[in-house]
Amino acid sequence: MKKAPRIYDAGFTLIELIVVIAIIGILASFVVPNVLGRTDQAKVAKVKSDFKALDTQCKMFRADHGRYPDSIDELLSPPTDPNGITIDYLSSEPLDPWTNEIYFFEMIDGRPVFVSLGEDQTEGGEGYAADIYSDDSNSQGRF
Repeated sequence: MKKAPRIYDAGFTLIELIVVIAIIGILASFVVPNVLGRTDQAKVAKVKSDFKALDTQCKMFRADHGRYPDSIDELLSPPTDPNGITIDYLSSEPLDPWTNEIYFFEMIDGRPVFVSLGEDQTEGGEGYAADIYSDDSNSQGRF
């Protein structure tokens, strides 16, 4: 003859649940502050990475066509080269992570320069609100 299980033997006790919830809370208090606040750092890193890739694609365009592209659109839909071949340089528009719009494009000293206005989306600024240029005009050299 089997004994019926006692009700209090099945499941967790209140103390066990409190201990587990306390451990999860302590772990979360260490992890959450390290994860939050890093989004702007990630956006700056993405912009710099995009600018390096765009700079490389512009150099390839110049090697193929003898000039730099006039716009990002020309990298997306390039003309045929002197041999009649169309080479793809970009498969999709490079988007600014703060606005999800295409980067600004300028020609400075005969070279293409890509610009992100940073977090505040206005010229100037400091920290994450600072403008980011693919060809830094502040004498700090290229990225």
